[in-house]
Amino acid sequence: MAYITQRRRSVRNSTVPNRSLRRSPVRVGTRTPHRLAKLNYPRIIFLIALLLTVNWTVGALSKLLFPPAKPQPQTQNITISAPVVETDKTVVYNIKTPPNLAPSQDLQTIIDGAVDIAKNQGLPTESLSITLIDVSKSATHNIAGYNNTKLRFPASVAKLFWMVQFFGYAEKGYIPKESPFYTDLSQMLRISDNDSASRIVDAITKTESGEKLDKSELDKWVEKRSQVNQFFEKSGYTGINLTTKNYPITGIGEEPTGRDLQLRENPAYSKGNFVTTDQTARLMYEIYTKQAISPLASTKMAYLLTRDLNPKAWKNIDYNSVAGFLGESLPPDIYYASKVGYTSRSRQEVAFVRTLNDKAIYVLAVFGDDPAYSKNEQVFPKISRYIFDSLNQTPLKSTSEKITQFNQLSFPMVGTNN
Repeated sequence: MAYITQRRRSVRNSTVPNRSLRRSPVRVGTRTPHRLAKLNYPRIIFLIALLLTVNWTVGALSKLLFPPAKPQPQTQNITISAPVVETDKTVVYNIKTPPNLAPSQDLQTIIDGAVDIAKNQGLPTESLSITLIDVSKSATHNIAGYNNTKLRFPASVAKLFWMVQFFGYAEKGYIPKESPFYTDLSQMLRISDNDSASRIVDAITKTESGEKLDKSELDKWVEKRSQVNQFFEKSGYTGINLTTKNYPITGIGEEPTGRDLQLRENPAYSKGNFVTTDQTARLMYEIYTKQAISPLASTKMAYLLTRDLNPKAWKNIDYNSVAGFLGESLPPDIYYASKVGYTSRSRQEVAFVRTLNDKAIYVLAVFGDDPAYSKNEQVFPKISRYIFDSLNQTPLKSTSEKITQFNQLSFPMVGTNN
């Protein structure tokens, strides 16, 4: 603007040859001062500042003397852990040794009866694994099983392990924020969504699915993906393999491709995922005794695993994780949490069960690793009801109010008064 003004001045002062400049007469009138001009602006500004100061002071004193009530946390929302400044890539599961569970002949008799149920339905019992942990006695927790140390394909039960590792990394700061993954965690556990599980596996291993890699890059990728095994192996989960994602996955396909297929071609991982029912039941047991990662993390995981057995909550939902599984035959007025697995070749589930009267508190893991179990929708409910009746011994009375409140708002961890 200074440059333009300067040019205008130079034109006005220059002399133009053969031309005279005329100036138009300008009439100057008398102007009456506006009434606002009579105001004392410094005094107005001072008054405004004074009013603002008084207003702020009164507000501050009001908040100090009458602080607003703190909002109560909603049960349906997961509390996010404060991030910890730590990025140790060698983080392992915090429970270094298996729990001290006492073998029980009474429980073993119950397990033998469960195996007979499968046998009487013409199902291959060599493909069946069962682990039962009785947690109802505070002094001693008992265990029994059948083929319970045999490594078997877990299908979507693998998502239980991925969830635990996620919270382990989150508490150590390896995953800085939980909140961006909340939807994926919920979808992975509640409806067993494979797309969500794929993203969780990527997050905990710092790997992604994609095109094939050359040998050097593939070796680095496999080493990262195998961290999901190391996390549990160093805590007594011997022989476990959880490196393979669940399929189909949107955008990837019905089965492994690219580098995921290269992983399956590696002899160490060629058979896919494997865990035992003992390992699966142990993990569920450690969640519900508030030992898995931390009491806070265990509570978050318990929330994600909780299922409502009221038929109104699941009957009209396809692939509801109740019909054909352990929860279908149980009374709805109990606390029930589980993770199921299912393919055209197998059926699996691990569940935590607790009655309102604490007569029965137990963890049950059942793997049927044969197409016959996939097709049979009665055997899991029958085994489950038989074990429930054996441990509970007395029938339960239920009300719809108790059903809704207990399943949706309570997380009865072992050792609490819930």
